[in-house]
Amino acid sequence: MIAAICSAWLLESRMNKNKGEGNGGGSIAVPVMNVRRARMWKQRQAAWLFHHVGLDATSLLFADEVDLESLMMAGKLSILVVGQDVLKTNGEVGSQCTVLTDNYCEEAYDLLETKVLNRLLLAGVLLDTQNLTATGKLSTARDAEAVQLLLVGSAPSYRTTLFDQLMQDPQDDTFTEALQQNYGKPPNDSGSIAGSRMDQRVPERKSTSVHSKESIKKGPETNQHDTKTAKTDRVSPKPDKQSSNPVQPPKKESDAGRGKNTFFLARWFGFGSK
Repeated sequence: MIAAICSAWLLESRMNKNKGEGNGGGSIAVPVMNVRRARMWKQRQAAWLFHHVGLDATSLLFADEVDLESLMMAGKLSILVVGQDVLKTNGEVGSQCTVLTDNYCEEAYDLLETKVLNRLLLAGVLLDTQNLTATGKLSTARDAEAVQLLLVGSAPSYRTTLFDQLMQDPQDDTFTEALQQNYGKPPNDSGSIAGSRMDQRVPERKSTSVHSKESIKKGPETNQHDTKTAKTDRVSPKPDKQSSNPVQPPKKESDAGRGKNTFFLARWFGFGSK
């Protein structure tokens, strides 16, 4: 999930540069999580991280909120699978987030100053390498260099503190309230069983990056995600603003159920064409 979100932001940065050179077209990059939203009650580590760094999880898209299959058949999007189409580590590093950090350094170093992006990448590397453990070849020198870069400006103890917090199962009331607000009511036992069966029918792929190939028609005037001739209101990806957009496997339940546009995340993360 972390790699998908951060990869989308980088992809959008590249697309914006192409647009400046007249090659961008009307595409936007949007991340879609490869699980149902309610499943995040069981993905507490990721849910806590999003809460900790201040990521607005209500703006994320999940597999049960967008019909990717129909959009693909209509020729409105293409999908990039994280770990397959993009971010292949080939055993050279322990974390896909290390590759992403390197890419940001080369293409969009200023975006690493964005706190949310910085913390997401740092957590991703620490989790994948078990806090840079030397055993089991989980980490490499490149992973350690990425962590050192991402820790610039942080307290010396922050790396260990963050990793320890990620390893715990938070039970405080504030986090529980955030879970309910962002992911709905906790599933009951029968719902969990049914949900597990549904998840098994969704191909287990890491994250994917989707870009829309077609202009999104604008409805009511200030719909946050719609666009006229592929123009979305966007927030420039600058420090202290977040952005990202990879996508994940499809599940047939439209955004209408949640009252938000399929491409809502594009605007929230500052993506889309002007």
